[in-house]
Amino acid sequence: MCEYTYENGKKCRLKPLEGSKYCALHIPREEGEAVYGERLKEIKKEAFEKRLKVGQTYFEGVDLYDVAIRDFTTEKVLVFKNSRVTNLIMDASSVRGLILINSKVERVVIFESTLETILVKNSTVFGLNILRTEFSSHISIRDSEVRYLMINSTRYTPKGEVGEEKAYGETERIVGNIEISNLTGVRRIGINTRYPLLREILKEHGINVSESKERSVRARNLIIRDVSFDVSPRYKRRVRLTVAGFHGRLHLENLEVFGHIEIRKSYLVSPEFVHVKVESNLVLRGTSIHTDSTWGMTVLPNLPIELEVGGFIIVEDCRFNNPRAEELFYRLARTSWEKSGDFDRADEYYYLEMLAKRKAKLQSRKKGLKRIINTAEVWFEWLFADLTCKYGTDWKRPILLWLGAVNVIFPLLFWATKSVEGLSSSLSFLDYEYFSIVTATTLGYGDYHPFGVGRIIASVEALFGMFMWAVFLTVFARKYMR
Repeated sequence: MCEYTYENGKKCRLKPLEGSKYCALHIPREEGEAVYGERLKEIKKEAFEKRLKVGQTYFEGVDLYDVAIRDFTTEKVLVFKNSRVTNLIMDASSVRGLILINSKVERVVIFESTLETILVKNSTVFGLNILRTEFSSHISIRDSEVRYLMINSTRYTPKGEVGEEKAYGETERIVGNIEISNLTGVRRIGINTRYPLLREILKEHGINVSESKERSVRARNLIIRDVSFDVSPRYKRRVRLTVAGFHGRLHLENLEVFGHIEIRKSYLVSPEFVHVKVESNLVLRGTSIHTDSTWGMTVLPNLPIELEVGGFIIVEDCRFNNPRAEELFYRLARTSWEKSGDFDRADEYYYLEMLAKRKAKLQSRKKGLKRIINTAEVWFEWLFADLTCKYGTDWKRPILLWLGAVNVIFPLLFWATKSVEGLSSSLSFLDYEYFSIVTATTLGYGDYHPFGVGRIIASVEALFGMFMWAVFLTVFARKYMR
């Protein structure tokens, strides 16, 4: 029999290879290559396929090259423990689970397969790729060394959970989760990201990847915690964590990312950032953030403390159901750009921040007279702060408004009401425009004067002219003299 001894004390019952005391599965490749050369790869492949065909799914201590599992169906869990594998490829298969424990694998690819669970623990993996896969329990990658991790078009598909534990919330901790925790040496984590080289690798193993089946990644919770990223300088300016096309709860905890984090085209439910430090930039682009009242009371107040970004925060084309959350994210973005001295970009976020703040006022739960006063304040703010100068961020707008009103609107009002008289009995439109400019600038030469309704129009214009000049001077000074 083979001399390999399992952890339970039993020995492998397979026949050892000629010239060795180990079977084809357990013989170390260094020893086997010395005897069989390149033929060892084929020997190991045939032995593995034979054991898989007879129903064996537990492999401990095996040393294999390329393991290809295609169109394979079983109700058992496929386990690799204390093993070494070069490439582990699972394609179009349906198994109860795939477990890697205390193993070393250069590349793992799970493609268009159906599993209950995927577990990688205490292992070393260079590239871990889960593509177009459905899982009904959970995916857990933890306590391991993983260089590159990619999860694309993978979805949680529940299988009718019942039982008392679910009623008390116990199963919610695991079922439906994608958990990535306690990893070391990570260079990049990507959710729905593209690696052109991976397509070539899959083709080498007989897997043709089409573009038509790309879809969002769905899970109850995507948990990324206690991940140690490679601190090599060559990676510090790269995107280290990408979440794209994800639908579910995002939980980031105890992370120090030496690079960028990018979240795009996703639907995030009550995202949490707990002790997260980003050395470079945090980018939110084309993402919907949906939160509830509990999130607003527990997570929102602590977010500025828990999230630290050394570079910029970029928020573009995002949608929020909670204006308070929208206001906070734009405020964080504004302060990040102010620190760098880019006040033009900071002003853009300040304007969006004020819009969100105004929206929050409109959604206030005040009733009766308080609600009427609150609504009036919002409309007053829109008229005098937003319409005139975009909350002090646009110095061109007050000039254009002043020119348009003084040279077009007020002259037309005076002309239509014929409420100005002067030196001549017949006034042309240029006379009305001249009177409008004199009134707006409060010069009051006296050669023309209003009467009747014209006095009201002239009074309004005089106030408008003084106010708009004050606005222009204030905004201009803020823009160029701070």
